[in-house]
Amino acid sequence: MNIQNIKAFIYVVQFGSFNKAAEALYLSQPSISARIKSLENDLMRELFFRDRNKCILTDAGKSFLPYAIKILREYQESVYKLNQQLYIPDQVKIACSISISNYVIPILLPKLRNQFPECRFKIVSDHSESSLTKVLNKEVDCGLIREIIHPRIDSTVLMHFNVGLYAHISHPLVQMNQRVTLEQLADQNIIFYDHNSPEWLGITSLLETINFQQHLIVDIDNMEAAKRLVMKGTGICFLPENAVEEEIQNNMLKRIPLKLPIEFKTSIALVHLKEESISPIVSYIKKCLNNDLV
Repeated sequence: MNIQNIKAFIYVVQFGSFNKAAEALYLSQPSISARIKSLENDLMRELFFRDRNKCILTDAGKSFLPYAIKILREYQESVYKLNQQLYIPDQVKIACSISISNYVIPILLPKLRNQFPECRFKIVSDHSESSLTKVLNKEVDCGLIREIIHPRIDSTVLMHFNVGLYAHISHPLVQMNQRVTLEQLADQNIIFYDHNSPEWLGITSLLETINFQQHLIVDIDNMEAAKRLVMKGTGICFLPENAVEEEIQNNMLKRIPLKLPIEFKTSIALVHLKEESISPIVSYIKKCLNNDLV
């Protein structure tokens, strides 16, 4: 019994005519008729009452329909699982920025392990530019980094996070319990986490209006170190909200509300080579993060 004949039978039932089924399957009407005739010969039963406008199932057709659907579904599932086995590697390497390694990977990895228990994952943490280079050199399968445009890269922005100004809960600006102007930041010790992205260039431009360099006590490219300095009351710092969720919940840090005309955001993008076929694992990462994993 030919699976394509069974598929043609199901399509004729769904669309109510040979012509519409042929269009849906990109076949000619005689081809559909031939497939149905072949299936009827195999079953030694007529499956349809035929007239010019529509096809009506015979009793034999009605009886066979649930079996046909089950056969086609099991066939499609077996093909899908076989393809997964063929294309899922033993190890997948993911390059990611350091901040993503700290805050996103611990949530993403258990889901990957649950979905692909036989696969080992290697996480390579570095800055976004270095992670992109690893993707381009095929040292890793994909990257989770800030959005970067490159002609050889397929980049899909999956998540956005607001960026806020944070301080220790005892900081005077926190105790004010009201929106703060840029001028009120002019005398504060500033820790600048250099994210080296378009979003952070906007923050830099904003702070330059108050000549923040005079009060800059440290310029640092490590988010975790910047956050720890803020927790010790060393100064205030712009940070992504996902990096401080736990500290906010534990009442260790608090966001300073600002009087600003715009809201700063940072993003996470999934990047992989355009010329490489996307693997089921990379597809699953995209699905997870698109469904608000974190």
